[in-house]
Amino acid sequence: MPKTFSPQEKENIRISLRNAAEKCLARYGVKRTTVDELVRMAGIAKGTFYIFYESKEHLFLDVMKTFEESENKRYLDMLQELDENHIVTSLTTIFHKMVMSAYEKGIYRFLDDSQAELVMRKISPQERSEMERARKGYIENLLSYFAIDDEEDVEAFQQAFSSIYYILLHDDMIDDLDKAVHTLIRGLVLELVE
Repeated sequence: MPKTFSPQEKENIRISLRNAAEKCLARYGVKRTTVDELVRMAGIAKGTFYIFYESKEHLFLDVMKTFEESENKRYLDMLQELDENHIVTSLTTIFHKMVMSAYEKGIYRFLDDSQAELVMRKISPQERSEMERARKGYIENLLSYFAIDDEEDVEAFQQAFSSIYYILLHDDMIDDLDKAVHTLIRGLVLELVE
């Protein structure tokens, strides 16, 4: 008979697994991470892992969703308190924090087609659609602060902002990644508020 867990134990196990997955993602990526490594880091039995996730890819999907939800809320809250007198500096700071947070937690690795494919092949088309809708909704919500509602402008900004994340995949080729990201974001913000 499978072990039963209290609601608090379930939440603690999910948090431990997500934390382990973030560390592994940053260090190894999806492909080189094993369930054995995840359960070792989380301090749980391998059988317990499969009570919570059907595969490591589903855990990584949960990590991605959890990260996006928390970050989206955090940055939308920050946008509500923007310093209108220093809009370019404020927006640059917010967007820079967004990108560097994804970098520090390894989330940017999902931009690598081979890493994303490992996760996407294990999830349903419905889960994929939900992720895309959530991501697009977030960008639209973000741009509504600037009265940008033209679909072409939204798409252009989304593509430009996404391209900044792609440089993270080549961090080993950039001497001062933090400064490069900051400069690119500042240019995008200047274009946005123009």
